[in-house]
Amino acid sequence: MMRMTLLLAALGAGCTTLGPMPATTGLSAVPSGRPGVEAQVGVVPGYFLSSATEEPSHKGNPTMQLLAVVEPDHLLGTRGLVLGAHGWGRSADNTLEPFLGYRLRIDDNFAFAIAGYGTQLRGAERGASYRATRLGGEAAIDARMFSLARWLSVHGQAAVSTTYLDASGTYCANAEGLGVDCNQSANDRVVDGTVHGVFAAATGTLAVDFGRLAAGSFHSVRVALLGAAGFMPQVRDGMEMNSTRYVSLGLTLTLGLGSAQ
Repeated sequence: MMRMTLLLAALGAGCTTLGPMPATTGLSAVPSGRPGVEAQVGVVPGYFLSSATEEPSHKGNPTMQLLAVVEPDHLLGTRGLVLGAHGWGRSADNTLEPFLGYRLRIDDNFAFAIAGYGTQLRGAERGASYRATRLGGEAAIDARMFSLARWLSVHGQAAVSTTYLDASGTYCANAEGLGVDCNQSANDRVVDGTVHGVFAAATGTLAVDFGRLAAGSFHSVRVALLGAAGFMPQVRDGMEMNSTRYVSLGLTLTLGLGSAQ
């Protein structure tokens, strides 16, 4: 894993969960081939930055996500270009991240997509807080595995993402240097945490597409089951350690509408 400079504030065990970090945008690689919009709701694989302070295991945690995509296509002469944003998290710890991408249908069965994204994050809970900058990119390939009908097909999609994080913040640690809820014990200490790095993830998707036809104002409905594995930061007593692996699952529903041709 490539090392760069990042700062992290995390808080760990117990009820405190800060810094939801999705492993993927959740974007389908299949273009509509005509002007349209897509809206998605669901949970996507990922992890919490606060989990970086926990022991002995570092587990992934899915996070709620809303996603919107605009595909101008021939209206702007930008066939394949997509503009979008996805938002995730909770009221005291939520983020909106824009992305710019390109989708290409290779043939009737395969499609490819790339996207770049970036945002700033911040959150606070139970005496802990963090600020972070996130920049990254994702590449995906989608394959139509088989068709059950002209309007119904099963797809498999594989995506890889690389995300640079630069975060800093404050949390409470116990005598062993592990993150805990503040005021949990008289021995707890307030720690300033810093970490930096570039973290990679791979996401596999099994999806069912309804109504994905070459024409019509109804573009498609996609129900997708996602599984991701990747690397996340690790912190002890505010100091960065070697990154560690995580796995996580997700489930999304995407609706596409737009021009009939």
